[in-house]
Amino acid sequence: MNNVTINEIQRFSFDNSNVRGERVLLNDAYQEIIKRKEYPLALEKLLGEFVAAIALLRDIVKIDGVLSIQAKGNGFLSTLMTECDEQQNLRGIAQWDDNQEVPETISLKDVLKGGYLAITIQPRNGQRYQGIVEIVGDTLSECLEQYFSQSEQLPSRVWLAANGAQCGGLFLQRLPEEQAKEGDEDAWERLTHLASTVKEDELLGLETGELLHRLYHEEEVRLYDTKVMQFGCSCSRQRTLDAVMSLGTEEIRELLIEQGSVKVDCQFCAEKYEFTEDDLVDLLGDQAKTH
Repeated sequence: MNNVTINEIQRFSFDNSNVRGERVLLNDAYQEIIKRKEYPLALEKLLGEFVAAIALLRDIVKIDGVLSIQAKGNGFLSTLMTECDEQQNLRGIAQWDDNQEVPETISLKDVLKGGYLAITIQPRNGQRYQGIVEIVGDTLSECLEQYFSQSEQLPSRVWLAANGAQCGGLFLQRLPEEQAKEGDEDAWERLTHLASTVKEDELLGLETGELLHRLYHEEEVRLYDTKVMQFGCSCSRQRTLDAVMSLGTEEIRELLIEQGSVKVDCQFCAEKYEFTEDDLVDLLGDQAKTH
C-alpha cells in the first residue's frame, strides 16, 4: 500500500443509524506540501495532521470557496496553516523559530503556547465566517472535536496521523436522531469505541474499504464515491502584484531604490515573483520612478 499513489477522501455511513463518517488518505499530495520547505520530521508530522484535517473538514463544509485551518501561538511554532478549495486543491505551511530545537514529539498545546485555532470559511461570493477555538488539548484532534461541539453542537470524533510519507484521518459524527432510519441508541458509543482501536499504521497504510472492514466487519457500512485531492496553490502573478500594491507607494518606491525591484516568494509553493520599475510604473505613475 505504501508504494501506491493515493490521494482520496471517501464518505461512508452506517445503515440504520444516525452516524456518518469520512476517511482521507494522502501521500504525494502531502509530500508536495512538505517538500517546499525543509521541515524537521516532527513538524512534517504535525503539518500532515493539519493537511488531513482540512481535507476532512472541506468535504463536510459545502461551499464554493476556500476553507482554512490556522493555528497561532507564542511558542517556537508561530503559525501553522492549511487550506483547501472547492476543487480539492490542498496547500499548507508551518513557520517556526529555527533557533530553537524542535522536540521529537510535539504537543500542540506546548508548541503553540497561549494560542488558538481559527477555522475560516471564505465563500467565493458571500460573507466570511470564522470560528475560534482555544488550544487546550495536546492534539489537533481534540481541538477539532471541541470546535464541532461548539459550532455544530453535534458529537464528533477525529483521528489523525502522519509520518512524513502519508497523512490520513478518520472522522465520525452523530447526526440528529430524526435522521436515523431506525433507532439504534447504542450506535454512537459502539462505533466510536471501535474506531478508537485504530492504529497509526492502519490509518496510514490501509485503503478505506479494508480499514472500515477491519474496524466494522459486523456493521452495515455504506461507502460513497471517492474524491481525488491534490496539491495546488492559488498564488498568481496578478494576486501577488495586488499584495505588493497594498504596501503603498512610499514603501514600494523604497524597495525599488534599495533592491532595484520588488521580489516576493510564495510561502506555500515557493514560486518566486519579481516586479521591476517598468512593471510598476503603469500602476503607480511617476511615483514609482527611482530616477
